[in-house]
Amino acid sequence: MKQSTTKIATFAASQYIGKLCRHFRHKITTEYTPTTGLATFPFGLCRMTATPTHLTFDILSDSTEDMEKIKGVLIRHLEKFAYKEQLVVEWQNTEGNG
Repeated sequence: MKQSTTKIATFAASQYIGKLCRHFRHKITTEYTPTTGLATFPFGLCRMTATPTHLTFDILSDSTEDMEKIKGVLIRHLEKFAYKEQLVVEWQNTEGNG
């Protein structure tokens, strides 16, 4: 499995998880609470975590190509929802277990 994680500084992490999961649920399975989210794409999944100061995305997929697809979808939508903020997204890629 391929894994990629980013931790984004924002005071609106919980709101973004809700907006992303509500938007995505029209096409894919999502689950969310005020502090966590899970988006299950056909080609991988993304776990989301909100703290008062950060939004974390943790992606798991079978291939680098699929991981990049998920990153693209997440960031395109996040940028639309966070248009009032200048978010910095830096991914850390690793080989996951399994």
